[in-house]
Amino acid sequence: MRLRHGLILMTLFAVISDALLIPFYPQFFAERYGHASPWHVGAYVAFISITVMCVFPLWVRVARRFETLHILQVTQGIAAVLCLASYWAPGLVSYWALSMAMFAFKSSYLLNFPYLMRTESDDTRGATIGLLSVTAHLGVVLGAVAGGAVIEQWGVRECVLLMALADVVQMLICTWLIRSRRMVPVLAQDDEARTAPRRFSLAGHAPILKLAVVMLLFDFGAALARPFFSVYWSGVSPWGGEIVAGAAFAVPKIVAVCALLIHRWLTLPETHPTRRTLANLVLGGLGLLLQAVPDMATMLIGRVLLGWALYQLVINFDVQLYQLSTPDDFGRDYGVINIFQNCGVLLASFTAGSLVATLGLRAPFLVAGAAFLLAAALWLWSFPRARADVHSDADKLSTPIPSDPQESTHASVA
Repeated sequence: MRLRHGLILMTLFAVISDALLIPFYPQFFAERYGHASPWHVGAYVAFISITVMCVFPLWVRVARRFETLHILQVTQGIAAVLCLASYWAPGLVSYWALSMAMFAFKSSYLLNFPYLMRTESDDTRGATIGLLSVTAHLGVVLGAVAGGAVIEQWGVRECVLLMALADVVQMLICTWLIRSRRMVPVLAQDDEARTAPRRFSLAGHAPILKLAVVMLLFDFGAALARPFFSVYWSGVSPWGGEIVAGAAFAVPKIVAVCALLIHRWLTLPETHPTRRTLANLVLGGLGLLLQAVPDMATMLIGRVLLGWALYQLVINFDVQLYQLSTPDDFGRDYGVINIFQNCGVLLASFTAGSLVATLGLRAPFLVAGAAFLLAAALWLWSFPRARADVHSDADKLSTPIPSDPQESTHASVA
């Protein structure tokens, strides 16, 4: 197993761990602590985003002094211990404190993306972004379905144990990569050889900030309906149960995996020029609006459209970010983008609770669809010549994902 394979596997377990409870937090807090308020669920998911948003820039700074895998080896182990502690948390306050500390350490796995972008060549970056994006989608599928199965069989509390197990697996993979000498050092041995990143300025980084605002709206819309999806599904579908709800929640991610397979089977070039971003934002918005229709078939069609759009958009945005940044600055620029993304998820979490409490379970889908359409308008205004100017650049960055994973040397976290 090469470095890229190990980090792909780490990404899969990290996303599975994060996705286990995402669609089931209302049931989790209601069953375990007797708190069924939509406001509380929205606030909890929002504070996860606040924690990641505040802590990740610190991990970026630490990664300038220590190799990424050495950091992850420690932080994922600590996250597992905190997760186990939250399993036995007697009250709601102690669970909040322990779980937020867990997410603070768990968020360090996001360092994989800038780390692998530095070890990738120009010929493999686009393919790697696509492959890791699909890995993340697959992780959500497995996590949501596994979470539903565990809840039906044993209860919501046991999902926390699975989260801890996933963190332990990540720590073990890190340890193996380091001891087997598969780790690729990216830090200069001589402190004087380390180059400081360019100072971030509003004028000098305007394109990145425009991209960040578009991604804020994108993540806001994508995250808005997640916390209450399983509750909404149970009221629309005649098929009850957490397993079915988890499978329905994972439909967009299943579609994303199928999209990759279609590209590979038809040997289509895995190009993601930014001219497609506008169309996919509109398509995603339509998919979200269709889910507001209280009909199971229409809702599933909407989730399929959303899944296809999400697959294209995540890769397009990552490719665009790397085009606007440089290898030495990528960690810092990715941190800026991550702050805006978490702000989007943060706003979605608070908004979702208030929308459900005041307007009902359909409202988050309507507002999310509007957010996608607003992001499309902002994209058209921010990058008016993108469809013509960056076509050749995107073709250079985006290459077909090889049939044999060993044809690419490394991987990245999408």
